[in-house]
Amino acid sequence: MLLSLPPSWLHGAEAGWEYRLAKSFSGRLAEVEEELQGIDTDLPKRPTVPVGDQGGTGGFASLHPQAVPEQAGDYAIDLRLAETGPVDLVALVPARRYGVGGLEPQFGLPDAFTVDLLDASGEVIARIADERGLWADPVRAGHPFVYPISPPVSAAGLRISAERLRLDSDVSDGYVHAWAEAFLFAGERNLTRGAAVSGRGGSTPAAPWHWSDAFLVDGQTPLGLPELPAGEHRNVGWISEGRAKADEKVWLELDLGEVRGFDTLRLFPAKRPTSDLPSGFGFPRRFTVSVSGDGEEATREKKLETRNPGHNPVEIPLGPCRGRRVKIEVSQLWKAYEDYPAFFALSEVEVLDGERNQARRAAVRSPDGMGNVIGSGLQYWNAASLSDGFGPDGRLSSRRDWLVELDQRRQLELRRHHLLEESAAIIASWRRAALAVFAVLGGAGALALVALPLRYRFREKRELARVRERIAGDLHDEVGSNLGSIQMFADLAESHAGPSKELKRIQRIAAETVSAVRDIVWLLRPQGDHRIGTVEHLRETSSIMLEPLTWDFTANEAAWQVELSDEANRHLFLFFREALHNVLRHAAASRVEIRAELKGDRFRLSIADDGSGIPSEKLERPSTLRALRQRVDALKAEFQVDSRPTAGTRLELDIPLARKHSKPSLR
Repeated sequence: MLLSLPPSWLHGAEAGWEYRLAKSFSGRLAEVEEELQGIDTDLPKRPTVPVGDQGGTGGFASLHPQAVPEQAGDYAIDLRLAETGPVDLVALVPARRYGVGGLEPQFGLPDAFTVDLLDASGEVIARIADERGLWADPVRAGHPFVYPISPPVSAAGLRISAERLRLDSDVSDGYVHAWAEAFLFAGERNLTRGAAVSGRGGSTPAAPWHWSDAFLVDGQTPLGLPELPAGEHRNVGWISEGRAKADEKVWLELDLGEVRGFDTLRLFPAKRPTSDLPSGFGFPRRFTVSVSGDGEEATREKKLETRNPGHNPVEIPLGPCRGRRVKIEVSQLWKAYEDYPAFFALSEVEVLDGERNQARRAAVRSPDGMGNVIGSGLQYWNAASLSDGFGPDGRLSSRRDWLVELDQRRQLELRRHHLLEESAAIIASWRRAALAVFAVLGGAGALALVALPLRYRFREKRELARVRERIAGDLHDEVGSNLGSIQMFADLAESHAGPSKELKRIQRIAAETVSAVRDIVWLLRPQGDHRIGTVEHLRETSSIMLEPLTWDFTANEAAWQVELSDEANRHLFLFFREALHNVLRHAAASRVEIRAELKGDRFRLSIADDGSGIPSEKLERPSTLRALRQRVDALKAEFQVDSRPTAGTRLELDIPLARKHSKPSLR
C-alpha cells in the first residue's frame, strides 16, 4: 500500500507526484476524498472506545483444551432471561485485559461465532448473527457487536456459540472464550439483568474477582459511561470535602420540586481526578437511599453495600414509589490508600420512572459540598453537575443509543479504512502507469531520484512517531508504575516502622524521578488536543514534587493555553525541576508559591519560597544556580533572583515567545 493517509491532507512536496497525477486525471479519487472528508467530519460526533482502564467487572471467560470444538455448540454460552420479552436489539461487548503485553481490547473474542435467540425450552427460534474472520477485522478494536431485530422477536434466552478460539497468552494450553457484557433490549429496557448464565465445557480462569458467569449480565462494561460528544462542558461532577476516615458520614439530597413517581435511582461514578487513582473514584461503599414527600418522614428506605463499579452507572431498584426528595446517606466512603483522604464523589444522579429522568435540573443540597472546585484543566466540581444531564466527558445517553452510536462509529471507521485503501490503490495504479511511460521516455531514473526521498522521508517521520509513542508508553507503564510502587511501599514501610532519613530520602528520590519520567513521556508524546498543556504539566509536577510542603500554583487564563516548542519545553521543565529540587534540598522552606502568566508575547514564571534564603556572598559566586542559568541561556530568557537570609528566595523567569505560542481558546 502506497499511503495510509488521505494524500490531499499531506503538505507540499510530501503529497507526492503520484498523488498529483492521480488527482488530475482520476475522477474517482476526488469522490473518495470527498467521502473521506464527510466521514472525518462525522467521526468526532460519535463516542469512542476508551483505551484506559475503566474498572468494573471483567465479564464471562472460559478456557478450553483446543481452538475448535469437536462438535458444534460445545463452546456455547446460554442466557436464560428472568421473563420472556420482545427483543428488538442485541449487543455484545468484547472483554478486555491489561497484561504484561499491554491492552488486549478483544480478549477471548472468537474468530467466528453465531448468536441465536431461544424460546422457553431452550430451542433456537431465530439466528441473528453469523460472524466470520473477526481476527482480520482492521478496525474492530473493542467495539461492541450490535444487531437490530425488526420485527422484534419474543425470546426467553440467548446463545453465543464460538467456533474458533485463540490461545490465552497467560496459559500455554488453554484457548479462551470471553465476553464482557450481553444486552437484550426491549425498547430501552435491558432484559438480561438477573438472567441465568451457563457455559458449556471449559473452566473459569483463576481470577474470580474479575471473571464470573454473573458478570456477563451485571450491566458493567469496559467501555466507560454512556456519553455522547456534546461540545464544551466544564462541570465534571460533585465531590465532598475530604475525610480522614472512611466511616465519617456524608449525605446529599435531590429536591425534585414536587412529588413525582419513580422506581429506580441511577448513580454515575465520577471521573478520577488523577491517573494514579482507580476508576470509580469516590463511589460510596455503603449507603442508604431514602425517599420522602413534602415535610414528611421517609416513605421508602433502602440500605446498600457496593463494590467499586469503575466507570459504569449503577442502578438501584426502589420499586414503584412517590416522593419529592431523594436522600443518599453514606456511612462508608471510598478510600483506596491509607494516607489519601476519603471522598464521596459522583458525576450525575438520575431518578427514573421507567427510562424517564425525573431529576433533570433538580436542586441538590448537602452541608458537605465543596462548592465550585477546580478539577483538571478548566473543569469544575459543583452540585449543579449532578442534575445537568452530562457526565464528565459528554452528554449522557441511554445505554441502547450509546451502543448503537459506538457501532455506527465502527462502521464509519471501516468505511474510512476501505476508502483509504482504494485511494492508495488508485494512486498506485497511476504511479505504475506513469513510470511505464517515463521508462519508455528514459525519465524513470530522474523521477525516482525525486520521488523516493520524499516517500522515504514520510515513512521515516511516521516510524519516528511510532518509536516515540512506544518509548513513552513503556516509560509510563513500566518505569512510572514501578516508581509509583516504590513510593507506595516506602509509605507503607514508614507507617509500620516509623519515619527515618533513609525512607524519606527514598520517597523524595522516587517522587523526583516520577516527575522526571512524566516530563520525558510528556515531551515524547506527539502534540495534539489529547495532550495537556505546558502550564497544566507544570502544575502536576508541583503536586508530585512539593507534596511534603504547602504550595500554591496560580496562572492567568491566557497562560493555560501557552504551547512552547518541544525543545523550549524541555529546557523549561529542567529549569522548573531544578528550582524545586533546590527548594526541597537547601531552602528549609514550608511554603512555596508558583505563578505563571502570559503578558503579550512574554511567558513569565515565578517561584517563591519562605525558606532560609541564599547569602549574598554565595549568590555572587559563578557556581551558584549554574544549572538554572544554563537553562535560561538555552531559552534566551531573562532571569532574576531575589533572596534575603531568613526571608526566602524568589526566582523570576521571563521567556520571549515565538509567534505561535498558545493553543486555540476553549471559549
